[in-house]
Amino acid sequence: MAGSVPFNDPQTALNVASRRIAGAAQGRSLHELLQTDDPLSGVESQRLRSFFTSECMEPARDLEPYGAAIFSGDLASVMKEFFSRVSRNRASSGSEEDARKAVAQEIYMLSWGPTCVARFLIYEAKVPVNGVDLSGSQAIYHCVSTKPAFDPELAQILYDAGGDVSARSRYGGTAAHEIALVYDWFDRAKMQCSADAPKWFLDHGGDVDIKDNGGTTARGCIEAIRQKVVNGARANFRLPMWDVLDREDRRRQQLADGTCTFCGRDDARLLKCSQCMKAQYRSPPRTCQRADWSKHKSPCKTSRGQRVSPATYIAVVARQYRLDVPRIRTVATSFL
Repeated sequence: MAGSVPFNDPQTALNVASRRIAGAAQGRSLHELLQTDDPLSGVESQRLRSFFTSECMEPARDLEPYGAAIFSGDLASVMKEFFSRVSRNRASSGSEEDARKAVAQEIYMLSWGPTCVARFLIYEAKVPVNGVDLSGSQAIYHCVSTKPAFDPELAQILYDAGGDVSARSRYGGTAAHEIALVYDWFDRAKMQCSADAPKWFLDHGGDVDIKDNGGTTARGCIEAIRQKVVNGARANFRLPMWDVLDREDRRRQQLADGTCTFCGRDDARLLKCSQCMKAQYRSPPRTCQRADWSKHKSPCKTSRGQRVSPATYIAVVARQYRLDVPRIRTVATSFL
């Protein structure tokens, strides 16, 4: 039959099936999805994913000159344009600082380039690192997820500037969900990447137990692959990412109360949950307590009249923003 998919090409068959699902007359159209930024699941999620995997950016077509300079790593051009924009904004902004802030917001909407450009934009131009693309993914998400490549140097720059390693996309997944699906039995480079990427993710406080919009965790994806291998013809085969996850689980178990309840980091000041006084999280500006609330709220034993210790998360936030404890407790509880 003309146009049929050969059975010996499973990847092509999968791509065709995905496109058929994405084109089904269910949910919002692709045009509508590209105009919104709300969380996605089911057919709508597959529709947007299929679009992104089949439509690649072409710098010459899709980027204006400044975006092209950022993309190509032309630091001289990036700096020249930045200071030119600051000069143009100075008259209307009233001060050098306000002009720089205005330009930083302009650049915030553009794309990240190589590390030299990223350093300049982050540390000199003060461009925030939490911007997202149409899929709701931050730059650090793409640096770690191995799509298009694992870039630990740029990921570290973004992380040090406040990037959230466990940030979720519109599909509800973290970079770990993408990492868990990257494996190739016969490609040594990809096999090594399947170990290096999750190690970086976990070492920097990534959580493999966050559920995506379909209710699946990265750990669940990894364990599902492990079970298929163990029960299949490759019972003696091991993917490197399995060892990475097993070692991290053992480390957290051994340290017990010495790590953040959410991210497992043990190299920062930990603050107890002001309600149950058991769970503990890294201090602000890291948002571990907020990220863990959906899982922690059930076992957390609320005590409204409990005195808040100076070493709790809420007490630290209250001091930072000069709020009284009852007020910050109310705000935090409603926010979570």
